[in-house]
Amino acid sequence: MDIQALIPPALAALHNFIRDYDPDEIHIYDNDYHLDEQFDPQMGLRCESLGELGTDPATAVERDRANERRDKIAADMWDQYQRYLESVRTPDR
Repeated sequence: MDIQALIPPALAALHNFIRDYDPDEIHIYDNDYHLDEQFDPQMGLRCESLGELGTDPATAVERDRANERRDKIAADMWDQYQRYLESVRTPDR
């Protein structure tokens, strides 16, 4: 519980940092997005590399794509967790 109690203030600090250094931009993260190539330590992310805010609700195609991506991330996380469990299990003696 001590660690979990630190999460809200950490998120608030992160939120404030983002608001101070990047208040107007939205970041589009996809599989082709390479942060290292678009990050300048002095300026942050280059603006031309960022997406645009949508003006309309998401279409069915966009929702389906987002759902597929979410499901893939969840499946990958589950697989990674299962591999972790296998790596820490000790054989019965």
